Amino acid sequence: MPHPHLGFCPYLPLSSVVTFADWEIGPIKAFEGRWSDARFESQAKAFLTKFVDGAGSSIKNPSILCRQGRAIDGALPSGQEIDALEHAIPFGFLDQNPRHSPAERQGWAVVTADNTDVYFWPIDVDAGYVAVRTGMMVQTLGGGYRIADRELVIRPPLDLHLPLGAQSADSATLDALYKTVLSSASQPGTNVTADRLRVAIAWFIKAWRNTSTVHWSERIVFLKTAFEAITATDKSHITAQLLRDLFRAIPGTSPTDSDLLIWSPAETASRTRQWTDRGGNVHVDQLTDLEHWFMEFAGARNSIIHNGITPSLIYNEPNSAYNGHMVFTAEFFLRAVIKVSLTSLGYNDLWRSQLWRIVKAAYAKLEAEPGSGQP
Repeated sequence: MPHPHLGFCPYLPLSSVVTFADWEIGPIKAFEGRWSDARFESQAKAFLTKFVDGAGSSIKNPSILCRQGRAIDGALPSGQEIDALEHAIPFGFLDQNPRHSPAERQGWAVVTADNTDVYFWPIDVDAGYVAVRTGMMVQTLGGGYRIADRELVIRPPLDLHLPLGAQSADSATLDALYKTVLSSASQPGTNVTADRLRVAIAWFIKAWRNTSTVHWSERIVFLKTAFEAITATDKSHITAQLLRDLFRAIPGTSPTDSDLLIWSPAETASRTRQWTDRGGNVHVDQLTDLEHWFMEFAGARNSIIHNGITPSLIYNEPNSAYNGHMVFTAEFFLRAVIKVSLTSLGYNDLWRSQLWRIVKAAYAKLEAEPGSGQP
């Protein structure tokens, strides 16, 4: 009989349960009384203590992942479901990070992709044996351990940062991402938008790995590739135009939405600006702020890839909302692009704040009530 599998995110500290699709993720203490088998619960809890931080101390608040409203029975999800979880959970929690600001110290609360790693680990409920597999290009399998063995310690990623304070995510965003990636993983080629978003999210997650072995130049390449995945072109001036048009099509935006999108409808007044293609040719065009930033961002990527030279990655234009380190501008802007792109799949307003959506839903409910004056 196969061993039950424990679903968990050991490095993601949560204070309460977050629900999405047919899943729940939350602190282990929130699932008391939900286990289908006492032996599974005991061995699983003991196993989680084997995950340690950089100082060698047991992780204090690991998160459990399970089916919504069901007992934790160790049933292993399908490969497509795991794929969807491995996209939705990282994006959903990374999306809660504030936009990077060099003027503010925000690192203590920031989540990285390492915090959002999703595991489904087989648990031997009888004998308590466990195997530890590492690596991809060269895989290593360590066996013969018992969960009770003192020498069993599961080390964290080398540059793991454990954020202070409990984290959370927007359930609606998690729900949309999970269902979108699941549809792509289950039926690739059926929905081109879902397929492209799935690929873009994967590159976004790679860009948020905390390891110091991935340099700024490589993160520029990851993020530029994500934009290419969404727009299905490697021609940067076309990508810039498509992104501009994507944002212009959002109904009801105002210049104040720049805090959430970076883009602003005020950008419709274009200015004549120069940009250089990857062949070194200089062009003069009417470009919005978004287009000019993107062409500079793409130019940096081309310099890295085609010339082996990493230029300055600091963008600085008068009164531009895109000013700052290109990696942090690109990752924040990419988040907005992904959420706005989900509109075409029926997930509206995910780029807006949760409060805005709550208020909108309350007004819609009020207007629908008898006697509201609405038909």
